[in-house]
Amino acid sequence: MSSSKSKDVCFHYRSGTCRFGSRCRYSHDLQENRPATKSVTRSKLPGTRAKAMRQGNSRPADHIDAFFAQHEDFDYNPSAPVWDEFSRMCDVFGWDMEDYEMRKAKRNFKSAMVRQFNDLYGTDVDSLDSWHKLCRILNIEPIPEGLKECREQVRQTHVNLVDLVDMPRTGTAVRVFPNLKELQDYTIENARYFPKEDAYAGGLLRFLLREILPSRRRGLVCDFEGLEGEEKS
Repeated sequence: MSSSKSKDVCFHYRSGTCRFGSRCRYSHDLQENRPATKSVTRSKLPGTRAKAMRQGNSRPADHIDAFFAQHEDFDYNPSAPVWDEFSRMCDVFGWDMEDYEMRKAKRNFKSAMVRQFNDLYGTDVDSLDSWHKLCRILNIEPIPEGLKECREQVRQTHVNLVDLVDMPRTGTAVRVFPNLKELQDYTIENARYFPKEDAYAGGLLRFLLREILPSRRRGLVCDFEGLEGEEKS
C-alpha cells in the first residue's frame, strides 16, 4: 500500500462501486477500526441448512450466508455488516464496476438482502404480528394495539433498512434517527443503501419503500416514512 494512500475508507468501495481497485487513493480496509471477529469459510456453510458461527454462538444460515457460500474462495465473516462483506469480496476478487461477475454478484446480493428482510420482518401488510415485531425492534412504546396505529407509529420512525438486516448478524442495536436529514446523512456517509427495485421486494417491504430524494441524485435513502435507497447500477 502506498504511503500516500488516505486512511479514510473509500466511499464507493463501501457500496461496491469503486472503479479503481488497488489503484484507489483511499483505503479499502473495512476491518481497520473494527474488533476482530471469527470468520467462517464456505466449507462450513454447505447450503442454507448449515449453521453459521456468530459471536461464539450458532444461528441458522440465511439468504445472505447462502449468497456468500456460492463464492468458495472468499473467507466470509457472517458476523460482519453485509455491505462491508460484499465490498471486501469485490476487493478480494479484484472486481470493479465494469466486471460482469461483479454486476451479477451485486444483483444476487441485493436479492438476498431483500429476501432476508422479508424472512425477518414478514411480507403480509395486514399482519398485526409483523407490525408489532417492528415496533418492538424500533423501541416504540407502548406498542399500539391496532394495525392502523402501528403503521402510523412506524411511519414516523426514521431508520436504515440495512441496519435492520444487519442487527441479527452483528448484534448491534438499530439506530433510530430523530429526523430524516440525519438518516440521509448517515445512509450516504456509510453507503448503507437498501435495494429498492427487486423481484422479491413485495408485501410489507414494498409498503415501506418510497423514493424521497430527487432521482437526479442517483442515490436514495430509506426510512419508514417513505423510502428506500440504493445507488443506481
